[in-house]
Amino acid sequence: FRSLKSDGLRLEETQMQDAGRLFKLALIGLAAATRTVQLVDARDGSDRPATDVIDPGLLPAADAIGPTLEGKTPRQKNPHPSRSLAWLAWIIARLGGWNCYYKPPGPKTMRAGWARFASMATGFIIAAQSNA
Repeated sequence: FRSLKSDGLRLEETQMQDAGRLFKLALIGLAAATRTVQLVDARDGSDRPATDVIDPGLLPAADAIGPTLEGKTPRQKNPHPSRSLAWLAWIIARLGGWNCYYKPPGPKTMRAGWARFASMATGFIIAAQSNA
């Protein structure tokens, strides 16, 4: 709800008059909210594959980004099996500013992390294509 309203698309403030276009905008918001909820639900461990949330073509980017987010302490290491949804949620949470301590990452952290991940993955793909 929050991702469609005050903390996200602000769907209630849109000035669209055409119901079809408003419906399409709401559908985009719903897809983003679903991804965020899946990441939050997986943060404590999930056997589901990361490809339940991201395209398989983005996995190499996540593989490359993940180790750069790990710290020196055991708590700052990604404890989840590689390429699991929990592994991806840990990476996204770290990109969203979570420090591995105190409270677990929530929807705002996951949404911010996803935005950073999307930008970084796009750059990774462009670099890989230009080197091919």
